[in-house]
Amino acid sequence: MAIKHAQLIISEAGRNSLMTAGISTGWVSVWIQSAGFDQVELHALESNAWKNADTCQVFIASGDELKEVASYFNNSPDFTDARRIQLKNPDRDALLYTNENSGMLALLLPTGDIAYQRDIWLSELAGDRPLQPVNVWMGDEGGIELEPGLRGSVAIVSEGESILNDAGLLPEEQVMQMLGEKNLKVRFAESCTGGGMSERLSRVPGSSGVLDRGWVTYSNQAKQDELGVPEPLIGKHGAVSREVVETMAQVGMDKDHACVAVSGIAGPEGGSREKPVGTVWLAVALPDSRPLVKRYQFSGSRAEIRARSILAGIALLILSLR
Repeated sequence: MAIKHAQLIISEAGRNSLMTAGISTGWVSVWIQSAGFDQVELHALESNAWKNADTCQVFIASGDELKEVASYFNNSPDFTDARRIQLKNPDRDALLYTNENSGMLALLLPTGDIAYQRDIWLSELAGDRPLQPVNVWMGDEGGIELEPGLRGSVAIVSEGESILNDAGLLPEEQVMQMLGEKNLKVRFAESCTGGGMSERLSRVPGSSGVLDRGWVTYSNQAKQDELGVPEPLIGKHGAVSREVVETMAQVGMDKDHACVAVSGIAGPEGGSREKPVGTVWLAVALPDSRPLVKRYQFSGSRAEIRARSILAGIALLILSLR
């Protein structure tokens, strides 16, 4: 009988590597579930609680740390010799150990490229089973938390605008696909997010095919100088307003480029009764269509508000491209 439970075992170095890449353990866990596991437990490599487990295991750690893990399995009579799995990066490969009696697998993944080479290592975990669909949706309820404001699950969920995709795609991966299908590139005009949307899209290999440029127009003067937003418009409505972000997006858009614009109050100070901290306006302009403009009210720390704003901007672009 196939083992239905798995452990994600990660070292401090592994966590730091994922964090640097902008990938949470939630993302990795839901991807592992797609390989046919109904439960994924998270353990620290340093605790040694993973030893003598009877579940399938996925290790993410540095090369030196994985050598010690490999030594453990090499000295276990229950496991076959490791099979090397070549990753796309020629300097890295993974190791797969198999317990022929129980069917347990132990997959040792080096830090780096965990997200964008997952098709390789997930297929090894799944064996001859097809990968299950992974629903990714905007919200704070249900499933596994992938990041603030985003959840994921292999379970079937209802359709709606909150569903981004059912393929376990990172939002930036989905945007790349959709832009490519429409033969468009994208530009970002950012205020409160300080270039975070451009940075997020640039994480994806091949993003140069769709990412054109970005403007960080943090000050009112920058919005006027770089994007031509009229000073009277800012004076009348304020920089954090429908009118300003719509103008920013329209200026950045042309027949070959979509543009996403954002302006908001990330805090912890700077809010008012009319525009409290967490107020964020987003606009998406596409060729030959009216801009899609939306107001959000986020809560949390400055970092959380900025992160949610970046995610919301990419999600609004996905909605506009459908």
